[in-house]
Amino acid sequence: MNYYTIIIAYDGTAFHGWQIQPRDITVCSALQDAWFRFMRQRITILGASRTDAGVHALAQVARFAADIPPQASLELLRQAWNNHLPQGIVIRSFEQAPAGFHPCANVLQKTYYYALFLKKPLPMLERFGWYPDFMPQVDFAKFEACLQRYIGTHDFASFCKQDKDNKKDTMRTIHSIKLRRFARWGVVLVEIKGPSFVRFQIRRMIGYALDIAHRPEIPVSFIDDLLNNPNPQQNLLKADAQGLCLRRIVYKTHEPATD
Repeated sequence: MNYYTIIIAYDGTAFHGWQIQPRDITVCSALQDAWFRFMRQRITILGASRTDAGVHALAQVARFAADIPPQASLELLRQAWNNHLPQGIVIRSFEQAPAGFHPCANVLQKTYYYALFLKKPLPMLERFGWYPDFMPQVDFAKFEACLQRYIGTHDFASFCKQDKDNKKDTMRTIHSIKLRRFARWGVVLVEIKGPSFVRFQIRRMIGYALDIAHRPEIPVSFIDDLLNNPNPQQNLLKADAQGLCLRRIVYKTHEPATD
């Protein structure tokens, strides 16, 4: 058997996240089942990011081992695999994995997008962004100021779901956060880059910043309090999953083709 890497794009709306679940259809289970239907082989796919239910991806990276004849065309196999997948999932590339490659190791940077609608979106766009009912009251200068406080290395325990024993390592580094406005579509796109994130971190980063930005009584410095005095017991807003999209993963030693 040899190891192979694939780059997958998916609309997460109809799936219960990436990771295999006992009774629910996930992106990973759909990929594995589709491979079995046309290759009659059971494979185990390991993804670089465990996206939650409703979260999308343009370039999820994954690895698996399979017994593929050396004369087989990986491009033809990619096309056949895509033909057996349900709507909402597309394999963008399929190649033999470099020696020693692991999708979760040696990650230099992950890029996520979070899409916010400035007005009620068109029906064909609404599953790819979020429009909270308080959006007209959001102070975007304050929102951006909150987001900038996240840049650097901090303890993000206030922004994640902790395990039972609260022993999870919650120190994370944010390389950059940028806002891009698309006036034609009424969308603000938040681009967040960093090597790794804990569960729900980005959605809570966005949600907390929005919460503060539409409530005049809470100062921007409240973000500093959350970072300097980490506590997972928070009652601020968590942004909806549908606005989040995994855009790109760059590795220190290998960069799969994602564009």
